Parts: sequence; C-alpha cells; structure tokens
Amino acid sequence: MKKASLSKNYLYNLIYQVLAVIIPIILIPYLSRVLEPSGNGQYAFTYSITTYFSYFALLGVQLYGTKMISINQDDPYRLKKTFWEILALKGMTSAIAIVLFYGVLQFILPNPLFLIQGIWLFANLIDVTWYYTGSERFKSIVIRNSLIKLLSLAAILIFVKTINDVWIYAIILGGAELTGQLILWFSMRKEAVLKNIGEIKKDFNPYQHLKGTLVLFLPQVIILLYTSLNVTMIGAMTNDVQTGYYDQTSKIINTLCVIATSLATVMIPRISKLNEDGQSIEIENMLNKSIGITTYLAYPMMVGLFLVAPIFVPLFLGDLYIDAIPVLKLYAIKIGLVVFSNIIGVQYMIPTNKNKAFILSVSAGAVITLGLNLFLIPLYGALGAVIVSLIAELLVVAYQIWLVRKDMPFIKFIARTYKGLIASVVMAIYIIFAGNVVYLGTGMIVESFIQNQTIVTGLALAMLIGTSMIVYFVTNLILRTEIQTEILRKIFKRA
Repeated sequence: MKKASLSKNYLYNLIYQVLAVIIPIILIPYLSRVLEPSGNGQYAFTYSITTYFSYFALLGVQLYGTKMISINQDDPYRLKKTFWEILALKGMTSAIAIVLFYGVLQFILPNPLFLIQGIWLFANLIDVTWYYTGSERFKSIVIRNSLIKLLSLAAILIFVKTINDVWIYAIILGGAELTGQLILWFSMRKEAVLKNIGEIKKDFNPYQHLKGTLVLFLPQVIILLYTSLNVTMIGAMTNDVQTGYYDQTSKIINTLCVIATSLATVMIPRISKLNEDGQSIEIENMLNKSIGITTYLAYPMMVGLFLVAPIFVPLFLGDLYIDAIPVLKLYAIKIGLVVFSNIIGVQYMIPTNKNKAFILSVSAGAVITLGLNLFLIPLYGALGAVIVSLIAELLVVAYQIWLVRKDMPFIKFIARTYKGLIASVVMAIYIIFAGNVVYLGTGMIVESFIQNQTIVTGLALAMLIGTSMIVYFVTNLILRTEIQTEILRKIFKRA
C-alpha cells in the first residue's frame, strides 16, 4: 500500500480538521443570533450528555484502531483480520450504548433533543475513519467528508431560522456525521479487507482487542471529564445562557487548537510504526519538529485573540454575548497549553505505549476539574469553568513532562520555541500601541465608502489582524526562526 508523504498527510488532515470545525465557526455569527445563548446552550448541554455514550460506543477504537492498522498494514491477512475484529468489538459496544441511551436516559432526563442526538451513536456504530488514518490515507477522508460538511452548512442556513429550530440544527449535524460514515463505507467497496472475509473465520477473535481498547478508553473518558464535563456542569449548575457563552467561545478556541494541533492525527500512525521498529532517534526528531510547527501557529493565535476579544466578540457573536468577552480572553490562553498536552500525550505517550503514565496525567486533570468546578461554576458560571480548564491543562502538561523526562527531553524542545514567543510578544506590543491607530484609521477610511457599521468594523478588524500577522512574520524573519526558515525554503524550492 503506497503511503503519502508526512507533509501531504499533514496538509490533508489540516484541511479536513479545519473544515470540520471551521464550518460551525462560520455559522457562529448566524447561529448566535438565531438560536441565541439559550438555544445554543440547550444544544450544547444535550450533546455533552450524548458524548458520554459516544465515548463508550467507540471504546478507544479511534486511537487503538489507528495504531493497529498502522502496525499491520504490510500484512494483508493480519490487516483484514484486525479490521473486522475491531469493527465487531466496536459494533457490540455501540449497540449497548444505543440501548442504554434510548432505554435509560429518557427516564432520567426526558428531553426531545436527546432522541435526535442519538443519531451520533448510529454514526459511531459504522465509523471506519480509524482504518483510513491507520493506513495514512487522509485524502479519502478529506474529499468525502468535506462534501458532507459543506452540504450541512447549506442546510443549516436554509432551515434553521428561529430559536425553536434547535431540533432541526441537531438533525442536520447528526445526519451529516452519519452520511459521512456511509460515504466512507461506499468508497471502501473495492478494499481488500472487504474481500474473502471467510478466510479469517478460523481464528477470528474480537475480544483479544478488548484490553488494548480499554487501556486507551480509560484516559479518553478521563479527558472527557475535564472537557465535555464543563458544559454538563455549567448546564446543570447555572443556566442555558452561561452554557451558551461557554459553548460558543469554546468553538472558537477549538478551531484554533485544531489548526495548531492538526499534525497529531498523521503523527500517531507514523510514530507507532517507528516505535515498533525501534527508531527512537527519528521519533525524537519528529517530536521536536512537531513542537516547532505547533507553537509557531499557537503563540500568535493565543496572544492575538486575547487582545482583540473585546472587538471580536460583539462583531462575531453579537451584542447578546458581550458578557462572554472575559470568557474568550481567558480561554485564549488554553491554545498555548493544548499544543503541549497534545504532543506529549497524544503524539508521544500513546503511540509509544506509555499508557499508564498518560492515564495518571489525565486522571490528575480530571480530579482537579471536577473538584474546582463544584466551587467556581456556581460563583462565576462559564468564566469559572474556563479558569478550572486552564489550571487543569497547565498541571497536566507539567505532570506529563515530568513523567517522561527520562525518555524524551520535552523541556529542551519547548525552550527552543523562544523565538516564536518573542515574535508573539512583539506582535502584542504592536497591537497594544499601534493597533488602535490601524483599527480606527481603517474604520474611518472604509466608513466613507460603506455605511454598514458591521462591515466597517469587520474590515477594520481584518486589517488589524493582517498587519499583526505581518509583524509576527517579519519578526520571525529577523530572528531567523528555524521552522519559518524551513517552510520558506521548501516553498521557494518548489516554486
């Protein structure tokens, strides 16, 4: 099976991951006004509950399946056997999750939205994205799922018109995920793993993968406790408005995090294979480069969003979200922390079988999140949940670095990113002292041609962001930041 290069896989995955999250972000100005904070809060709360069942249905298969397909891709028989065994195991757990969701949850939390959110569980039942990521074929995922995402965008704009259309919004998103999985199955019809299935019947044993999936399932559930649990606890302890504030700001942050950490998905199968072959030096080189790329993107995102949030929130989310400005400002700091926890935990610990250390780190984060949420959410609502999230993320990163300190010099890797951090500080100084001149000056010029204040503000903000990016780029150029220099060298080499 011919592999795409790591850089091509990174590009494919970047396109898909950005599109998968950027479409809801494109819709935020629309949905924040149409569904309002309470409508978005209703959807976020019911979806967060559904997520718990989804995690049980998937049972760690996304990471475990990716890893096992990567390891066995050079052996056609073992590849086919592994594929069907994992799929059968996931089918059983998905069926149990669906029964529990519809049979039990409706008595505990009777809400019509849950009936619709269950569509996600049926999508999990037939999910095969782990097969594509394991065999490093990200192009197929991008092409097919991109079409579904674009169609869902159009459907939301056409059919979701008022706060009473939350159920239509839920149907479109769940239905899009289910359709995307069906398309991936259709594209697999000529795959070798679907032919001569009878030959694996003799030693077919899906339960042998149970331990491996459970090992990865446990940390994923624990991670869920300090991610989705925030939305659930805000919804249970405050109101739909605070839930809406948290949900909409987290979508913005998650989009930027996806852009910064999109390398993770393509790194997992590659590092798993390198670890299997005992190539520790190559793994170290790849992780060093991964940190360089992700921080080069994450640092300016974090600093820039923190500073422009007072302009960005009312423009992007609307006046009903003014009180969410401090939530987004503080949440922006998470971008800089997530890249490190992603690289250390997801890109390194899991592919190299350091599961115990990974579980310990995320368990610590979950305990901290649960405990602090009980005190801070009732006092500060969405802002309290963000404060807890930052504390937990920081402690998890520090603990992970300490746990693997003898195997991988992550502190050294992080220290090497100082040039990108300096460039971000220079950019921040520009925004603070020169940003108002650029922003207000652009607004005055545009206003003489366009009377719509929203368009004027948007163009002025775009000019501020654009000039800030130039400042960041030029500063890195002066500092000769290694990762930027390497990217430019590759671009000019291909030109």
